[in-house]
Amino acid sequence: MARTWKTLAGMSTALVVLAGCSFDSASPDATAKGGSKLVVADLWAPDSGYALETDDAFTLTRAGCLETLVAVDKDNQPRPALATEWKQTAPKSWTFTIRETTFQNGTALTAKVVADDLNRLLKATAPPRSFAPGVIAAVTAVDDRTLRIDTPEEDLFLPLRVSVPNTGILAPEAFSGTATNPVGTCTGPFKITSIGTGQSLSLAANDAYWGGDVALDGAEIRYAESGATRATQLRAGEVSVAANLPVTTLATLKGDNNITLQQVALPRTTGLYLNTRKAPFDKVEARRAIQRALGLDAIVKAVYEGTATAAAGPFTPDEPWTPAGLQPVQGDAAAAKAAMAEAGIDPGSLGFELIAYSDRPEFADLAQVIQAQLAEAGITVKIRTGDYASVEDDLMGGDFQATLLSRNHLIDLPEPISVLRSDETCKGSFNLAGYCNPKVDALVKEAGSTADPAERHVLYGQIATQLAADVAFVPLVHESLTMGVADSVKGLPTDPLERTLLTKDTKLS
Repeated sequence: MARTWKTLAGMSTALVVLAGCSFDSASPDATAKGGSKLVVADLWAPDSGYALETDDAFTLTRAGCLETLVAVDKDNQPRPALATEWKQTAPKSWTFTIRETTFQNGTALTAKVVADDLNRLLKATAPPRSFAPGVIAAVTAVDDRTLRIDTPEEDLFLPLRVSVPNTGILAPEAFSGTATNPVGTCTGPFKITSIGTGQSLSLAANDAYWGGDVALDGAEIRYAESGATRATQLRAGEVSVAANLPVTTLATLKGDNNITLQQVALPRTTGLYLNTRKAPFDKVEARRAIQRALGLDAIVKAVYEGTATAAAGPFTPDEPWTPAGLQPVQGDAAAAKAAMAEAGIDPGSLGFELIAYSDRPEFADLAQVIQAQLAEAGITVKIRTGDYASVEDDLMGGDFQATLLSRNHLIDLPEPISVLRSDETCKGSFNLAGYCNPKVDALVKEAGSTADPAERHVLYGQIATQLAADVAFVPLVHESLTMGVADSVKGLPTDPLERTLLTKDTKLS
């Protein structure tokens, strides 16, 4: 299973790999307190020396250690975290009031510490797209409690930019040379007491947490890439939480009355991207004919075993910007043949090569189902496999006919504006399909300059409706994330952004 919070292949920044880094602390392990300790099996171990510009930042926020200036609520709206308030003081300038608190090692949190951390991030070899020199002009400590962030252009989304885990704040003592040491240098409800080399984190409650009392005395996170291993550990009682369970493991857990399977819809859409730069898919009628041949319910059942939902567009049904009334196109061979006959299209002219990169294991089965469904409509599909690295040049260069792609539209920001700009505008940096509609460009531009979230949501809905009408890509499914949880565990969040796992309210009954 591909790393769910990982930036998509082809979009990811280069990782700064600090192999062999391991840190220890004199702090006692949670078990020494004799209290409640939660053991969790999670998927991806930190692999980049805890460099905050990498996905290791997500590892630290999930562990309840690393915190950002701003958090987001269940509606993806900003709320205070290490910043208590913020305001746009000029079109290109925001100020943030920094919370009066300390890091876990006792060092004071000040605006200068925050500025130093964020400027260090900007100077990284590969800073995250959401907080990079192209979108941030300067970060300055005005005084001990006031931080100013300037942008090259007016940016209404800056509070959301500093909610991304990569912008998390660590104490100055965390940074020594090229290494990053998170032991005792976070602000969150849990402090790391020891790090097992790449395989586990031991955590103790932060008794001085600014957010209030922490319910657990401590926790241990064990990392296992194998989904079968995580499921087995949960079934055997070795862990109380197993995150990111693959579909193939769920049947073994469903009969256990002591385990609850928590499922949350991810802001991720898997689609079939047809290259609109080249015939025959430069014509919407050809793209629509392909769409009309695909039975989405059969795909959900055969490939995802019912854990996904049929997709109508780029957004999941329960997101606030999803347009009402937009329904999945449920096709079949007869509908496709009728659509082709009406458009005067010979099914033989629509044959194509489909790229199904192996970094997402489910793509092999998905490609075969698509191949079989299109064959019933007289359309021949040849499948090309290989890892993403082997096909990236062709995809980015537009030298392909069709590809499968699983895309998280909240990967940069907890609103879809960034991915809409990169994927669906005429000059977008990740517009694989080459789709171009000036109307969509105008709507995306308007959304980017609309301050009111509700009004932006309406514009996002209009964009989704237009993408569906144009068959900018063929939406297939929205994926879900499944977590196995022992009934003794309470207060565990279901976070579709996958930023949060342990919180101060997580507890064992």
